[in-house]
Amino acid sequence: MSEGVADVRERDPGTQVSEGDLTREELLGEVQLLAEENARLRAQGETRIRRSYRRAAVGFAVLGLLAAGAALAIPESQSVLFSLAGVGLFTAVLTFWLTPSRVIAAPVGDRVYGAYAATIRALVAELDLQETSVYVPAATHSPDAADVRLFVPQSREFVIPGPLALESLFVVADDERARGVSLVPTGAPLVTEFERGGERAGTTEELASQLADALVEGFELVDRATATVDPDGGAVTIGVRGSSFGAVDRFDHPVGSFVATALARELGVPVGMEIRPADDRRAEFVVDCRWGDVAA
Repeated sequence: MSEGVADVRERDPGTQVSEGDLTREELLGEVQLLAEENARLRAQGETRIRRSYRRAAVGFAVLGLLAAGAALAIPESQSVLFSLAGVGLFTAVLTFWLTPSRVIAAPVGDRVYGAYAATIRALVAELDLQETSVYVPAATHSPDAADVRLFVPQSREFVIPGPLALESLFVVADDERARGVSLVPTGAPLVTEFERGGERAGTTEELASQLADALVEGFELVDRATATVDPDGGAVTIGVRGSSFGAVDRFDHPVGSFVATALARELGVPVGMEIRPADDRRAEFVVDCRWGDVAA
């Protein structure tokens, strides 16, 4: 260990060192030391996660080999044991190849989204827009935007602009009620990935359940999600807990944005979305999505 490292680690925590007590070279040395330590800890965390995936892969492989060996020793149960062997070996290979090569810490993603949310919040205040989010099916000319736009109206008694008007960032229509801004939702790329992952749901109930599962299992945006569909139609409510991107009630948060964008995309109608604190302990926030009577 170098002297600089020993000096930093052995200094009395109660001793305050002013900037004037250290030379510029010493300050730069301490900054570099802290940066290296931060990089080392990050690498350790990523290595730990990769090792957990690989240990799981080894466990499945051992299970598959044991089942294969048992099948050879017990001929009357070969069909079942060979099936277990195949499942174990296949899962081992799949787990190994799905081991993440890079892990992005949740606080990093939260800060990136936070900068976007602060910028849009300032835009909404500067243009005197409403605290309303409407996700509208519209052409985006982007393969990762899911053909949905987030419309933020200027008028309280608003109407949905036409598809051509929504292609512009600033929607300036002849009808003042259709004016506002049109944004690409943060959840649009997630919806694109969601649609690539499997078959489309046949009913709104199935779709809501799939969206809740995707929030937890597919994208790991929350620890828990529970979907409820209005029996009369026109509304989906999803309670969430343990967000990876901080408070869910911020503007166009990925959790609510994903749900609303997916509904607008699959149902082909404008979807209004609001997020409020939950009333029970099973969830922290509730994502309310409604359609049918979105525009006043």
